[in-house]
Amino acid sequence: MKEPVITDEHVQETLGFTEEIVKDYPRRLVGTPSCIEAGKRIAEEFTKNCDAGSVKIEEFTCHPEAFLKYIRPTVATYIASMVLTWLKRPFKALLGYGLSVAAFVSEFAFYKEYIDPLFPEKKGYNVYGTVEPEGEVKQQIILCGHHDAAYVFHYMETSPRLYPLFILAGILPFILGFIFSMYMSLTRKSPGWMKGIITAGLGGVIPLWWFTTDEVSPGAGDNMIATAMANEATKIFADLKKKGKNPLKHTRIICLSVDGEESGLRGSRAFVKRHEKELKDIKTYVFCMDTLYNADKLIFFDNDLNLTVDLSHEMAQELVDIAETLGYKAKVARMPWGGGSTDAASFGQKGIDATCLLAFELDIKNLQEDLPYHTHNDTPDKIEPLMVKQALTIIREYILKKDHEVSDLAASQASAA
Repeated sequence: MKEPVITDEHVQETLGFTEEIVKDYPRRLVGTPSCIEAGKRIAEEFTKNCDAGSVKIEEFTCHPEAFLKYIRPTVATYIASMVLTWLKRPFKALLGYGLSVAAFVSEFAFYKEYIDPLFPEKKGYNVYGTVEPEGEVKQQIILCGHHDAAYVFHYMETSPRLYPLFILAGILPFILGFIFSMYMSLTRKSPGWMKGIITAGLGGVIPLWWFTTDEVSPGAGDNMIATAMANEATKIFADLKKKGKNPLKHTRIICLSVDGEESGLRGSRAFVKRHEKELKDIKTYVFCMDTLYNADKLIFFDNDLNLTVDLSHEMAQELVDIAETLGYKAKVARMPWGGGSTDAASFGQKGIDATCLLAFELDIKNLQEDLPYHTHNDTPDKIEPLMVKQALTIIREYILKKDHEVSDLAASQASAA
């Protein structure tokens, strides 16, 4: 039997750690005491498994409210700009619509941080540790989850399938308002039909006021389970190392839990910025995990951040091939526009090989109406144990495969020399 073996005990320990964090550290928004204490508890757990002295807690600063809390001010700006068009002040309306569109494009579409200084600064904390191989390090594999939780999204809770329509109906009026007010400013004409369309756009814009709530999801499947799986997979290899049976010859494992993912990838960006040189000096593969619920609905992204960032297609396809060899259902897919992003994008933007594993029905047409993602219902019982076993088994197979490849290459180079 191949070691390390994935057992039901590993699955239960993974789910148990997830349940502990979700129960003991609710409302894990980046910068809050609950999230900070959760990070400390995760570091404590990593210390049990990673090499002695390797676990680090790294502080970074961010402005988390900039990612979503600009939405209500833009709704008010839309209404004010609409009134200005009726009062024949199209240039002032153009400024309002332009600033609103710029906010949506920078924050929602590209996760830029242009407006961040307008919001309060908070401190977040990334946690990571390593397990070293038996010989010289020739490559490293990062197992990455995030431990912060998301605000509850009102329309994900009421009807996930209609969520994209709410987004489109909310943003399109801003774009039309910008175009129409520009026309009015340049021509000094104020067509009634244009003003009528802008006014009708209120029907899509006003619901954005309730796009996000002040409630916080428990964050089990999105995304504490990912951190727990990264920890458990690391533990499996570390336990063998402690027994003198280290199966890794030239591959370092980095177990990483980032903060601030739900605030626009702030934590993973900080990690990549701080460690970019080390991540490029040694061949690095980043195995992110996010939004994990259902067995045999495994997805590996080769594109992320609203279709704007390419990830490693080769890595995603390799993992799909491993999954299918094991008898699991898996596919390569792209992040749909409006779906947001995962931490894999932070690595992909810097040219580092990365993918992200998701496990749910991504197709909007078939999206389950009771999807726990970004709702009050994102609790550990929504995570299928079989999915956890599948994910851990894929991680095992992938790490062993990559280590065998680099070890065989090193052996052939040594014999040739």
